[in-house]
Amino acid sequence: MKYLFIHQNFPAQFLDISRAFAADKKNEVLALRQVDNGVKVPGVGIATYSLQSVPFPTQHPYLEEMEAKVLRGQAVAAAASTLKSKGWAPDVIVAHPGWGEVLFIKEIFPEARLVCYFEYFYSREGQDFNFDPEFQDHSFESLVRLKMKNSVFLQALQDADAGWTPSQWQRSIFPAWAHEKIQVINEGVDVSYFKPDPKATFSITNKGIRLTADDEVITYAARSLEPVRGFHVFMRALPTVLRRRPNAHVVIMGREAASYGPEPEGHASWLKKMLAEVGPQLDPKRVHIVGFLPREQYRAVLQVSSAHMYLTYPFILSWSVLDAQACGAQLVASNTAPLYEAIPSSGKRFLFDIFDTADLVLKLEAVLNRTAKERSADQKKVFAWLADRYGKTESLKALAALVIPAGKKTKSVAADTKRAKPESPPNFGKKMSAKKVAPKKMSIKANSAGKKKFDTANNATILSEKDASQVTLKSENTAVFGESKEHETVVAKAAT
Repeated sequence: MKYLFIHQNFPAQFLDISRAFAADKKNEVLALRQVDNGVKVPGVGIATYSLQSVPFPTQHPYLEEMEAKVLRGQAVAAAASTLKSKGWAPDVIVAHPGWGEVLFIKEIFPEARLVCYFEYFYSREGQDFNFDPEFQDHSFESLVRLKMKNSVFLQALQDADAGWTPSQWQRSIFPAWAHEKIQVINEGVDVSYFKPDPKATFSITNKGIRLTADDEVITYAARSLEPVRGFHVFMRALPTVLRRRPNAHVVIMGREAASYGPEPEGHASWLKKMLAEVGPQLDPKRVHIVGFLPREQYRAVLQVSSAHMYLTYPFILSWSVLDAQACGAQLVASNTAPLYEAIPSSGKRFLFDIFDTADLVLKLEAVLNRTAKERSADQKKVFAWLADRYGKTESLKALAALVIPAGKKTKSVAADTKRAKPESPPNFGKKMSAKKVAPKKMSIKANSAGKKKFDTANNATILSEKDASQVTLKSENTAVFGESKEHETVVAKAAT
């Protein structure tokens, strides 16, 4: 079988499934991406691509984003045409359609099975848009732009042979007529890696702090520190939390630059804005802003966590929700729709109104006040639930069954952990001048011996997405981190 993965920041969500297919020596697996993120997947040939041209400076404002997606689709089609001219055609294409990359792929490979990852469908009500009363935008222009974001997904729903999304809630926000084409298959969590470890430690060297599971540690993690993940709400609750919990340490993980929305007016980032607002009330000896951590450091933080805070608008759920619970951290989360499937029934008592900081503090203290016996019992229940419902093995099997065309045979996906059958769906009551850019000659090379090599001339562009690269440390149970001096200085100055 020949597989072609298309994702501007590959591997991203396709890491496990591409690795599984590449493990079968009978398969040929290639991937096209724009971001040269340095991530390699054994056995997968990877090529980057670049734009053939740039957007016109006088483009209609409603079409600016769509034009960028068309240019990406054109560029991916050019790269695919090169592969085809060399006699290579995929049996299956697996892609994320959100950036326009698969707009014209069926015109190049009409016989290939196209399987798309349908991550999100925008709406003017009931989801992230205008969810927060603090940030409202009812302009006609914003509503039009929101609607235009769905264009590529609608086209993909027409062209795709099959698709999947990680949750029942995400499936529910797509048009009803599309539900039949979208299966619910969560990425799952590797419970052989993310699991409780009473010996885990996390050290912040420049503060001389070493945290263990015996300490009271409150954690927060997001791809970026921004409102869609309730960062502003969490920060406003911190002064009260620190006063009421004098021995607590707070570890905040995430990139400073926003990912899903604009930076705040008058400030370089939401972190700087919130530090200007509440920083004088924070103790830099107990509040640790550590940025986006390597994988093992991230795991160590979750393993020493007494309570993991997770806030989100009705939007795509973060991987950290499952990771934290698997590591033994009790989730204290916003009472928003994406969470309902991601926690066991026993954990729902710790959900709070996302805009009610008093409720947040109340639920957090309920978790922190548990006895060691109660905490241990809760950990065991949650871990068993996760392993049964969200383990990797069944997730990969379900996705492989969706991806592989009917009647085709391939090697079974290797096991990691178990995952149960999904439950029934819950009731969710500066512009550039127009000019040509010379195409770059790239080569696709497999990352393991014995795979074929393909030379291509590729063309495209894309926006940044999740970086799947992870840094591995030598120690199994200990993570050492030198906290950003910039963040530490900001907190210290604010606290004086």
